[in-house]
Amino acid sequence: MNRLAWLFAPTIDQLLFSLRLCTAIALALYLAMWLQLDRPYWSALEVAVMIQPVPGMAVVRGFSRATGTIVAGCAGLAIMAAFGQSYELSAAALALWVAFCAFWANLLRNNLSYGFAIAGFIAGVTVMLSHTLNQPPFEIAVARTSECVLAAMVTAAVNVLLAPPAGIRNYFNSRIALLRDLGREFGGLAALSSRASADPDQPPDNNKADGNPDDDPHPALQALAAQTLALEQTRQYVRYEAPQFAQFDRIARRLDYDILSLISATSSLHIYLAGRTEHVDTQPVAALAEPARRLAERPEDAEDAKQAFDAAHDEIRALAREPAAHGRRRTLADYVVLSRALGLAGRGRAAMTTHGLLIAEREHPSDHIDRRSEFGQPMDLRQALRNSLRTLTAVSLGGAFWVNFHNQLPAVLMMILLSALTTIFATLPNPVAAAGGFAKGLSIAAVAAFVIDFLVLPQATSYATLMLAMLPVVFVGGLAMAMPDPGLALPGRISIVMFSLLVHVQNGMLPSFTTYIQIVLGIFGAIGLTVLAFRLVLPVSPRQRLREQMVGVFDELARDRRHSRERFETRMYDRLNALALSNIEQPYRFSARQAVLAAINIGLEARSLVVLAERIALPKALGAGVRDEMEALRSLFAGRSPGSIEQVADRARAVHDLAQRLLGHAVALESEAERRLGIRAAICAELTASALADYVQAFEHGQPPLAAPTPAANETAG
Repeated sequence: MNRLAWLFAPTIDQLLFSLRLCTAIALALYLAMWLQLDRPYWSALEVAVMIQPVPGMAVVRGFSRATGTIVAGCAGLAIMAAFGQSYELSAAALALWVAFCAFWANLLRNNLSYGFAIAGFIAGVTVMLSHTLNQPPFEIAVARTSECVLAAMVTAAVNVLLAPPAGIRNYFNSRIALLRDLGREFGGLAALSSRASADPDQPPDNNKADGNPDDDPHPALQALAAQTLALEQTRQYVRYEAPQFAQFDRIARRLDYDILSLISATSSLHIYLAGRTEHVDTQPVAALAEPARRLAERPEDAEDAKQAFDAAHDEIRALAREPAAHGRRRTLADYVVLSRALGLAGRGRAAMTTHGLLIAEREHPSDHIDRRSEFGQPMDLRQALRNSLRTLTAVSLGGAFWVNFHNQLPAVLMMILLSALTTIFATLPNPVAAAGGFAKGLSIAAVAAFVIDFLVLPQATSYATLMLAMLPVVFVGGLAMAMPDPGLALPGRISIVMFSLLVHVQNGMLPSFTTYIQIVLGIFGAIGLTVLAFRLVLPVSPRQRLREQMVGVFDELARDRRHSRERFETRMYDRLNALALSNIEQPYRFSARQAVLAAINIGLEARSLVVLAERIALPKALGAGVRDEMEALRSLFAGRSPGSIEQVADRARAVHDLAQRLLGHAVALESEAERRLGIRAAICAELTASALADYVQAFEHGQPPLAAPTPAANETAG
């Protein structure tokens, strides 16, 4: 029954969204019929595509879709004007245009990506219908644009007028839940201090937790990062639903950065400590137990959590002035724990201050944010080119079929849907896996539309009868669309889109049984051809995709140090985090989650090391050593030939040796400021080595163990 809870026990938000969806589709259909538009069902289809559970997002998407439709209409007219007399040239020009749109849809993000996807899809509709129907291309382009603009206006109006003022409340509730989960992760980190052995000379047992997946920190850390990225994406649209949120936009964005920074620091320290607590003074980590408890129990009480972080910060500073708990000289590992625990307390205090301002709503209206969100920046050129070629292949094959069978309905419909599916698939992190959701949604829509087309509509005598037949299906699909689980939301949306396409709302256009089967076969053919193209053209293993993203990371590291750490950190998570969500199939058996978190930590700690090394006066040989190691890492991940896991392990040992040399130099410095910077640089180098070792272990085991075996860190410095 839990699997069907979304249907039999929906939440209030699900019910309200389904009601908005039904209202928008009913109103769009009525207005399209009243205005006597060419194909009224197209307005319903457009509503199903545009509407979003977050009302503000639906408003922005409507504008992007209208703009993309206008551009597509112009492109379709240009293709028909130049090649309208030739089926072959029309198909070739359309394939090139759709591939061009798929490239930019994949490279860009958010609404720009969506606009390019629509520009490719609607151009296919214009060209195909111009060849099939006895209508001028201009009339078809105008009709499609009119139906789209009508749907966009209806969707925006329904969301603005009928959506309850719950957007901000849900946004803040989600943030409270994120902070509560972050407090629990802090508690798990603090709990590592209780695992210290009574015998400090006992060697570490890095494999003692291999068989206990509950001790693995990677799933919780990856989930925290995914929650934060989702909130940052949603933040951009809340203002369109509630304009008063605009005054809190800048500070909300600041809190997102603070939380990502906390996740990064917690991730690197948690993975570093796991399996090696017997050799490290973990008292600084134990000081985080109280703020972790308060944050987990009462995340809405920002002042209480801030006071706890203040006390933890003072306690850790006091510990720094005392000898290590194990009674020996502090090791590099001790400095790592001490510095990172102090940093976590400081960052936690800053985050709680920002969180308190948001809760109290005391911030003055912010100025215009000059720079675009990191989510609006171009991301992955290589993947965009690859998906563009796949799109070109799929549409070209469909075009070849259409040239030979241009009078057959399945061929026409397949070409139209290929224009849509290929551009949509190009924007997905795992297009082949998403094909299952498309097929499931189409199957549901085909059955429901068949019943209505052949059993209900022949008896329908009014618009009210039509709505009585259609809206129950739309309502159930809306319940699924409102679910956060993509396994339900994607089939739900596809089922409503295809249902709107297959239900013939005009009695004079009711198809025969043979025609209906041809339509369904054309749709399934488009899905199958798209999946084949994306699976067979330039196949790439998940491990290779991870390496390609690391290429981008080190490219940004080389050219982007002038920007803030927050910008680099956000793009790191955005670039790599989606890879951990992909299903890893044989023969590529490795822990994607562990590999991605390790890659994120490698990039962040390497950047910090480079920045710190530039700020201190290192001896010539040591400065050259830092530059050489960074270049070696870049060559390892971003070179022409990928490095082996053994080479990554060698680099981990080399960076660990570099960390020891940096620490030896730092502790001998007379200037306290220089000494602190030098120790911080050594800590960043050591955490880079730890992340490299964690990366190695991600590929050594299908199920990730607790911690990566890092080079021995219990050697004394100097």
